Amino acid sequence: MSKTLGSLPNGALVKDTGTLYYGKPIVWKIADKNHVGYPSGSVTLITEKIITLKCFDAMESGNSDGNRRSYGNNRYSLSNIDKWLNSDAAAGRWWAATHSADAAPTNANVWSNYNEYDAQAGFLNGFSANMKAALLNTTITVAKNTVTDGGGSETITRKLFLASTTEVGLANENSVAEGSKLAIFSDNNSRLAYPTAEAVSNSEYKTSGLAVGSPWWWYLRTPYASHSYDVRDDITDGSLSYTNAYYGDGGVRTLCNLKSEILVSDNTDSDGAYTIIWNQPPTTPGSLTMPGTVEGGKTAVISWGQSTDPEGNLSGYVLERSANGGAYAQVYKGLNRTYTDTITFGWNTVQYRVKAYDGAGLESGYYTGQQKTVVNNHPPVISGTDSDLGTKTGPFSQAYTITDEDSGQTITATEKIDSAVKRTFAANSGTQYTFNITQADWVKIQNGSHTLTVEAKDSAGGVATRTFQFAKNETELEFTLSAPLPADDMLTKAIMSVTRQIPAGAELKVYACNNAFDAAPTWEDVTQAVTTGNKFFLSNREKTAESWGFNFKISVKRKNATGDCFIQSVGGNFE
Repeated sequence: MSKTLGSLPNGALVKDTGTLYYGKPIVWKIADKNHVGYPSGSVTLITEKIITLKCFDAMESGNSDGNRRSYGNNRYSLSNIDKWLNSDAAAGRWWAATHSADAAPTNANVWSNYNEYDAQAGFLNGFSANMKAALLNTTITVAKNTVTDGGGSETITRKLFLASTTEVGLANENSVAEGSKLAIFSDNNSRLAYPTAEAVSNSEYKTSGLAVGSPWWWYLRTPYASHSYDVRDDITDGSLSYTNAYYGDGGVRTLCNLKSEILVSDNTDSDGAYTIIWNQPPTTPGSLTMPGTVEGGKTAVISWGQSTDPEGNLSGYVLERSANGGAYAQVYKGLNRTYTDTITFGWNTVQYRVKAYDGAGLESGYYTGQQKTVVNNHPPVISGTDSDLGTKTGPFSQAYTITDEDSGQTITATEKIDSAVKRTFAANSGTQYTFNITQADWVKIQNGSHTLTVEAKDSAGGVATRTFQFAKNETELEFTLSAPLPADDMLTKAIMSVTRQIPAGAELKVYACNNAFDAAPTWEDVTQAVTTGNKFFLSNREKTAESWGFNFKISVKRKNATGDCFIQSVGGNFE
């Protein structure tokens, strides 16, 4: 887990394991938070210890001021130390003259040849890329001496800078307030600074007082206003003093400002420091899915793969669309991983790309989907609306018309009763058709709710459907032969078999006649003989028609019975 830099108290130690000096991570101390005059919402850091011994500025042999020729220049904005702190140049390349008399801190230009640093790399050269990028530009005030520089002050903007007398809680130089006091400096003891082991071992200046466990003096950026060459410093008891700018035995502590939302570890390490955790961008979503066919004037569902974030602060996704090969424009931003877009009729192509973003403002790379051709086709239209035709008691028909706005299309129409296809045919736009439920269809349909479906599909893939609901609720069934069976003579007896399923409670009646060609045949009830499988005898002996003929009539009344009820077949013979 992690916490923010701004959540740590003043005085807490932090470090970036990739930011080194003398091969060791630099440990920083929080000097203040949201300090007046510094970048808004920033955390101010100062190196916990003296990290190196160097001169403030070298002797300038070409300077018109004799003291600067002998002891260096005390104007901070022109100093060697300021230039070195803010350079990331390689070894031997950080120094370049900032004014006509400027001189590099070579062996010959520093006091007693101690700790020249012209051949070193710039201080920033040892910073990690993340740390360098995180350093905030800070505008600082610097007093000027009254001898050569006119007194008063100037403002400069730097990423790394030395503290002023004002900022460490000491007196303002020549009544110039160089900023305001930093929170951690309250008394002499708070200003004591100790050198690192590396600062001691790498110093050419050696003395018993220069030791890891002993306070050492360190440079401030403030000039001694009445001199052109002396610089203010914080001496070993924490009080204010001054020294020559070219003294190479002076300690260096630098300040910087970082954003308060930078993450650090939950716990301290062996140095007692919280480790800076540089926010990393989320991973690129691994996929982007579109419909197989994209149709103009309709919607398309776009979905994409999940991204992960190393710090667990994934905030969402940005989906962008390009139409007709044009520039991408955002169509969605949020946590969802699916979006329904509207495809404008007339587009030729459409393409999408997606990226993830986290709470710190970092973004993943884009995952770009396949460019799709937009099918601009008006689907067929079937007249009317989906409707309920109510209860039907026999065969019926339903009229409809299919139209297609696009000329030259081939239209295929399909009619279905429930899920069974009744017919499929080539239809013409603007022609009225009739969905016929014939007697043959009707007898196959059971009582209950049913659906008629008309589907029209054009040659470009456009589809339209229309559905009609109806109910069948037949409670009586009656049928006879459409044409009687002729006989050579009067019929007197016959036998019939009726394959059926009649539920309990329903009523089955079977009638037969031998004068079937008469206008009013004589129907005789033969139900008992038929249901028991016996012969039956016809009693009629008269006819008005020219010939004798046989016919039967079967009726079923469901009444309150439930279950399947049907006549499957009828057979038999007569004589």
